[in-house]
Amino acid sequence: MTQPPYAPPPPSEDPYSGYQYPGYQSAPPPSGYGVGGAMPPPPPGWEAPPPPGWGAPLPPQPLARPTTVTYALVALVANMALGLVSAILIFANREAYLDQAFIDQGLDPETSQFASDVVDAGYRVGAIVGLVFVALWAMFLWFAWKGHNWARIVIWVFGGLSLVSFFSAVSSPVGIIVMVNVLSLLLTLAAVVLLALKPSNDWYRYQGHARKYNLPGRA
Repeated sequence: MTQPPYAPPPPSEDPYSGYQYPGYQSAPPPSGYGVGGAMPPPPPGWEAPPPPGWGAPLPPQPLARPTTVTYALVALVANMALGLVSAILIFANREAYLDQAFIDQGLDPETSQFASDVVDAGYRVGAIVGLVFVALWAMFLWFAWKGHNWARIVIWVFGGLSLVSFFSAVSSPVGIIVMVNVLSLLLTLAAVVLLALKPSNDWYRYQGHARKYNLPGRA
């Protein structure tokens, strides 16, 4: 016996017809859609917000340069001035440095003319390198003042190297130069610590975002 083909029950016999779950509400249509389902263009100057959780939240208003950054860079400018004073004093006491270099090598400054010429040439080259270093240091300070974090990192590196060379800084044969070098190292230590504090970190971070997203408050 052939069975008739299956047909779905009529709507009136569907037991779930017209049933709505308790508390269920259909979602409203998305707002802002125009004719044909196309989104209208965004207003001029509008930028899409970053995805949720993308980095730490930005401060609600521009950050002013904190006093920790100001004092740190002022200390470094003073340190640079002391470096120039130290260089002038070294030039003024050139003979004392040459004699000390000969004594350290076990040579007689009066009879070693060739060695004297070599040390004198090295002395001049070192002075030129020192002036170049001062110029580079001034450039790093300028970029750090403008809120560039890479300049702050460079200051940390060079500041750490200068602190490591503490014993060579206090081994000068001229007492006043030793005092200048010690004061310079103390200023460098203070600047390195101030640039590592939280207000400095927040300001440099905001300056990076301000340059990237064209935010107000750029230094």
